[in-house]
Amino acid sequence: MEIAANIHSLPGGRGDILGLRHANVYVVVDGEAALIDAGYEDDHEVESKLEYLREIGVSKLSYIIVTHRHYDHAGGAAKIKMATGARIIAHSQEALAESLASTSVAVDRAVEDGNVLEVGGLELEMIHTPGPAPGHICIYIKKGGVLFSGDHVLGLGTTAIMPQEGSMAEYIDSLRKLLAYDIQLMCPGHGPLIGAPRRKIQELVQHRLEREEQVLRFLKQGLRAVDELVREIYPELDEHLRAMAQGQVTSHLIKLEQEGKVASSGREGQYSLPG
Repeated sequence: MEIAANIHSLPGGRGDILGLRHANVYVVVDGEAALIDAGYEDDHEVESKLEYLREIGVSKLSYIIVTHRHYDHAGGAAKIKMATGARIIAHSQEALAESLASTSVAVDRAVEDGNVLEVGGLELEMIHTPGPAPGHICIYIKKGGVLFSGDHVLGLGTTAIMPQEGSMAEYIDSLRKLLAYDIQLMCPGHGPLIGAPRRKIQELVQHRLEREEQVLRFLKQGLRAVDELVREIYPELDEHLRAMAQGQVTSHLIKLEQEGKVASSGREGQYSLPG
């Protein structure tokens, strides 16, 4: 459906994954068009997006802008490119990612922070927001103050930062970076539209800082293992979310260790206060 002037939200396919709704896919249209993310690669989901583009009269899809490497955002890009001739765009760090290559997505143009793509009369600014992935980008349209936030800001809940590919320190810094933009409407990679973006971003920063204080408090009480911290922080955690929670806590501990606030004990998954 059309969610704002020149912007449509395309139909999604699969249901919840680890508590998240399907990845949102958007199209920006002004004569030509650009897709923001591509969803999964299965034929039914790809065809539903192509059908929607036909229904709204898109005759030229110029770009498929991939916010980051995760398969629920990048998976369908290759098939949509094959059907439309669109060029696949991603940050330079994502263009080199093995996980992006595993989805058969060959990036046609690597972008950097501040690069602008023109879609008709609209300018789409690429904002490098590392955190969920090293080359994660948000896309900003100054006209209308619209930001496509990928996995950096979700419509519901908080972003999981996994230590094997993400950075909690960069994630928080990137959230603060977004506060410099005049954002009136945020279109997240999962969940509903966000109508009060600045407040949402501030709440996310505060939540992460409060979680850090919680981790430090439990370390002072003598807890050392990541598993122990997870049990205290998430006492009613669904078992299928345990690995994600462990990754989130570990990402906080890595950030705190980089800042000299905690120390690794030398045993995997064990931390303590320094000194």
